[in-house]
Formats: sequence, C-alpha cells, structure tokens
Amino acid sequence: MQRVNLFEIGFLAISLTVLTLLIAGSVLWIQWWRGRGKRNLCGDVSADLITRLPQPRPRWTVFDFLLMFGIMILVGASLQQSLSTPQQETDQTPPAAAVVEQADDAPPELASAEDAPADDASPDDASADDAPAAAPSDRAAKLRSQVRIHFIANLAAFVLTLIFLRLTQGATLAHLSLVPNRDDIRRGLFATVWILAPVLLLNLLVSNLVQYEHTVTNLLAEESGTQTFLALLVSAACLTPIVEEFQFRLLLQGGLQQIADPPPDSDAVSFWKPSTAWPIYVTSLLFAAMHWGQGAAPIPLFFLSVGLGFLYQRTGRLVPAIVVHMLLNAATLCMEFCRVNAGL
Repeated sequence: MQRVNLFEIGFLAISLTVLTLLIAGSVLWIQWWRGRGKRNLCGDVSADLITRLPQPRPRWTVFDFLLMFGIMILVGASLQQSLSTPQQETDQTPPAAAVVEQADDAPPELASAEDAPADDASPDDASADDAPAAAPSDRAAKLRSQVRIHFIANLAAFVLTLIFLRLTQGATLAHLSLVPNRDDIRRGLFATVWILAPVLLLNLLVSNLVQYEHTVTNLLAEESGTQTFLALLVSAACLTPIVEEFQFRLLLQGGLQQIADPPPDSDAVSFWKPSTAWPIYVTSLLFAAMHWGQGAAPIPLFFLSVGLGFLYQRTGRLVPAIVVHMLLNAATLCMEFCRVNAGL
C-alpha cells in the first residue's frame, strides 16, 4: 500500500509539473504576441523569437540521411532474422522497414531467453477461433525483443554514420554540434517551456479522440519493474532523442536546407544563415510518418518537429533540440511508470 501511495504521489507531482510548464509556456507566448516579452524562446534578449546564430558550412547532405536510414533497416532486419526460430520464419512477418519506424528503443539487456516461443507454439498449429490468447509473459517477451532490435539498430546506424562522416568529410562531433556548451543547455531548457506548451495542449485534445499506442508503454504495462523502467529511460530519454535529432534535424533537414539555401563555397565560418521554411515542414512530415501506428501521436509530433526544426535552423545547434526531446520523453516515461504502478 505504501508503495502504491508513493507512485500516486509521483504521478501527481509529474502531472503538476507538466501543468505548470504548460501554463508558463502559454503565458510566455501571450506576452510575446503582446510585445511585452523580455526574453525570447531561447532565453536570450533579442528582437527575434529564436536567436539567430552564425553557422559554419555544413559537412553532410541528404545522402547521409539515406545512408543512416539504410543501415537501420539492414541491422534491424539482420537482428530480426537471427532472433527468429525456424518455426517463426515460416510465419508471415512485417516488412523490415517496420523495425526502424518506432520512436523509442531499449537496450539489449531487456532481451531474455523468452524472446523465442517454444517449437510447438506455432500459430499455424490451431485455427484462429480455437487458438488461446497470448500469455502475458509471451507478450512481454515479444515486446522486449522488438525494443531490443530497435535499440541496437539505432545505435549501430548512429555510430557508423558518425564514422562515415569523419572519414569522408572530416566532420568531428564539434562540427556536428554534438558537443554541448552552457548556452546550448540553457537555450534547450527555455525552448522546452515554449515549445511543449502548444504541443501538450494539442496532445491533450487528440489523445481523447484516438487511443495512444506504443511499444514502450505497452512493455511498461506488461513489466512495470524498476529494472525495465531504467533500461527504457536510458534508451527512450537518452539515446532516442540524440539519434532522432541527429538523423532528422541535422542530416535530413540540414541536407534539404542546403538545397533551399545553398551555403557559401568557402569554408569561412559565420556566413551561412538559412531561412527557407519548406525543409522544416518536409522533415516534420517524415518525422510524424515514422510514428504512424501510434494512435494520434503523429499530429502533435509533427508540430513538435516544426518547433524543433525552427530552433535548429536559426541557431545551427543540435543540442537545444535534443534537450527538448529528452525532457519530453523522460517526463512521458516517468509519468507512465508511476501511473501503471499506482494502478491508475
């Protein structure tokens, strides 16, 4: 009983924090529209809503996005094949591309010997009417296997793409704006309050119309233990935001931005200032499409991506967008963990 009460308190505390951020963000937007805001979305004193920073000539293109996406598919398909039993291989399985169409992942520690069903448990052995429903342990094992594949595929694609850019373009982590500084963190924290306010309001609206579905939340419903939660927290709140922002914001949006606003031919710093908006909307459409099948989630995720897109375009820094993404995923995961364990 005491454990349940602690989770109820945790759920209430997170909910109140999110509500406070929603109200604070709404107030900041109203003040800005009325011309009374002292600081902009980045927390800087500026006439621009988002601080415009000079950007170096990029060292990546849309091809690098396609390369990373292809690596995800290949690694995911290989893992899916290796984890399949001979009996499973006779069943109809989803396309390999479905392996990388999830937003959140989990580390390999979540896998266990239960990932493969028994040899005599093929669904072909009985008719659909006579087959019993899958046991909770079987469902959990399948979910663990899925998130494990997603985690490894994303991590492998991220690391291999970094190596490729380093070898072909000489791009370091600093060139890719993956080395954070104090201003990046500060701008990310301020942007979180501004961006999440309209996104959360929209999410509250659409979530009442269509039920939200996701592998991570389904796994928490099956296994709500602390070990599973911590593993998902590392993957969903740490790895996934870094990988997705790197893939969509830097490689895809940044690559499209070079087509819309060609950078200078020289390698001089502080000259390229992209401003065309269509790369942001195209990237956001693809980002939302990658979360298809998660209920109405693609709708608020599209607008989240638009906000993060403008944040990255104006600042040229990836870390602020990663901070916003991390905080959103962490709050969502923590709230779901407390809710499930409190029995709400």
